[in-house]
Amino acid sequence: LFRSQTCSKYVARASKVVTLVDLAGHEKYFRTTAYGLTGHMPDYACLMVGANMGVVGMCKEHLGVALALKVPVFFVITKVDIAPEHILKQTVQNLMAILKKPGVRKKPFLVRNTDDVLLCARNMNSDSLAPIFLTSAVTGTGLELVRLF
Repeated sequence: LFRSQTCSKYVARASKVVTLVDLAGHEKYFRTTAYGLTGHMPDYACLMVGANMGVVGMCKEHLGVALALKVPVFFVITKVDIAPEHILKQTVQNLMAILKKPGVRKKPFLVRNTDDVLLCARNMNSDSLAPIFLTSAVTGTGLELVRLF
């Protein structure tokens, strides 16, 4: 399908085109990440959080850069299949607490169904909403909601 068409023909037929820029999460590459965010000026930033690891320092740094650049942010909490229930709950609570802090002032919104996805998609540019998706690449949990978003 992709090889038989030129890029311009594919784009012309698409209902929407999404460009993903995968930026480094390790602090060693923070300058590269900051350059990626400032150089590309993305419409949205997706911050990944491991359910089993929680919100680590670099996630906070990346959130800070996105906030400074006024880039709307949504969160994907991954590995929900391997995180013990109490650790997953703590990760979600910690993320919500960070988002509610005075310097951040975001409204965390846990996306659980299609109606939630549509609500978030319609209000993503409100500058205050922060959708949170719970996912697992192994079981597929939550991935369809992220795709729909």
